[in-house]
Amino acid sequence: MVRTGSSVRFWLWAPLKTMKKLILVESEMKFPKGHFLDNLIESTYTFKNKFKIFWFLNKKFQQQGTFVPKEANILKVIESNFFKRKENKVLYILEEIIIFIINFYYLFYYSFVFRKVFKKYFFALRSNFFLLPKYFKSFYPNYKSLNLISTDHILFQTSRRKDIALVNFLTKLDENHPIFHLRLMMPPTDRFKGFYYYLKQIDKELIKKKIYIYVWSDHNKKLLIKNTLSKKGIEQSSIPWSFQKKNYKSKNYTIGFIGDARKSRGFDLLIRLIEKLEKNKSKFNYIVQFSKIDADMIKMKKKLYEMSKKTNRLKIVEKYCDYREFRQILNKIDIMPIMHKAKEINRVTSGTMYSCLINEIPMVIPNGVTFMTKLLRFRSFEFAKNIDDFQKKLIKISKNYKFYLNQAKKNSSILKKKLTKDPLIKNIR
Repeated sequence: MVRTGSSVRFWLWAPLKTMKKLILVESEMKFPKGHFLDNLIESTYTFKNKFKIFWFLNKKFQQQGTFVPKEANILKVIESNFFKRKENKVLYILEEIIIFIINFYYLFYYSFVFRKVFKKYFFALRSNFFLLPKYFKSFYPNYKSLNLISTDHILFQTSRRKDIALVNFLTKLDENHPIFHLRLMMPPTDRFKGFYYYLKQIDKELIKKKIYIYVWSDHNKKLLIKNTLSKKGIEQSSIPWSFQKKNYKSKNYTIGFIGDARKSRGFDLLIRLIEKLEKNKSKFNYIVQFSKIDADMIKMKKKLYEMSKKTNRLKIVEKYCDYREFRQILNKIDIMPIMHKAKEINRVTSGTMYSCLINEIPMVIPNGVTFMTKLLRFRSFEFAKNIDDFQKKLIKISKNYKFYLNQAKKNSSILKKKLTKDPLIKNIR
């Protein structure tokens, strides 16, 4: 039995000590949004039969009534230690002095806590430029209270520089630490004391398979391997996903757009695409779902709402959709145009393409996309070079929908089979 709280005010009873534990860490999420909560839920469902699962979340996280699986033991324990830089020079200098004093105090405080392993503590500090990792003070007491052993696991869902800095520090303090897993969504930036610096610091643990780092794309895997010392411990992994079957229908197809309303995602092209399809008298239905919108897309949003008043075939869902709601929307979408730039997809990857794959949705993608080519073996998609081509390819898929749907089902099966051998799933055991 577990009693949870916002600090170390909980107890683990004897039966729990015999169970393997998996800690899922998401330090920045303060409210339900995007892939962050979704990925926590997916990881929980993937590993729930093997581990006792804990979520280490930001102290300010608010669930806001969204769905969370009962298997997750939520501990709101992480203080981000984030200071908003002041533009006023006097306030900026004052803030820097306060940060320095706080850090100085805790350096001495933990020198007492770690007095029995002071040498290890000193080397950990030295590797971090004699600073404590940003949220070490709130993370460490809760980490220790779980009595983790070397066969337990900690997965940082969305890894940043501060996360790898923390992992580096913890591994230098304790040789019998749990196995750490860091999953990167974006390629790290190359800067002083940045991600690549810590990547070299943890190299021995990567060799010993006590730390693993996961990326989505070939591009990011090559980038990280280039910046390691031993070239070990870097794995290409697909995020664990839940799959949905799509039933065939012969008409009234729904075209979908999901995700943030940004120019880089092609939100500015959406109205033009719908107008062209309507002018062609293509009787599609449309679902447009977004929760966040960039300032330069506000005008586009207004036009979209004006358009929705003229036809009941255009549905706009402007809100965050939780795990269940989002999958209900995906289940209604029959064809997905993905209008990102090909260069962005190849470099950063595309969660929307994955969503199409696991939900058996045929799609139209930009010319030049190479991401996921190993999974897209069957022709469940068409390439498009411009907005006119997107229109033509959407119509082409709708006229032979049964074929494209069957191809999408085959590609989805390939990913499902691949996930059974995914490095993330194999390494967390």
